[in-house]
Amino acid sequence: MKLIKSDEKKWLEKQGYSKKIYLNENDLNRKGELVQKIKIKPGEIAESHYHKKQTEIFYFLNNNGYYIINDKKVFVKPEDVLVVEPGDKHVTINNTDKDFLYMVFKFNYDEKDIFWD
Repeated sequence: MKLIKSDEKKWLEKQGYSKKIYLNENDLNRKGELVQKIKIKPGEIAESHYHKKQTEIFYFLNNNGYYIINDKKVFVKPEDVLVVEPGDKHVTINNTDKDFLYMVFKFNYDEKDIFWD
């Protein structure tokens, strides 16, 4: 059993978003798997990118933003689940005045498997 305390994890600032890594492949004893929380601050955009190998499963904690996936706008609600598969180009946009928060479960994760448009 593992209990992960969110307040014990630190936010890592990235380009257009912040993340907290809750579990990495060593914690899970599973190569290429990762669990993290993402925060897109008000007015921020996580720019268009895709992965060649990685699948990402997003679980939404609120609906303070939207996605553009393969040129299609995708609106989500809390508790929705979105699967972004290899090759899917995706952008995350927070057009609200509150943080956009969601969990990400990554499979076949490789930190070099990110390609920016």
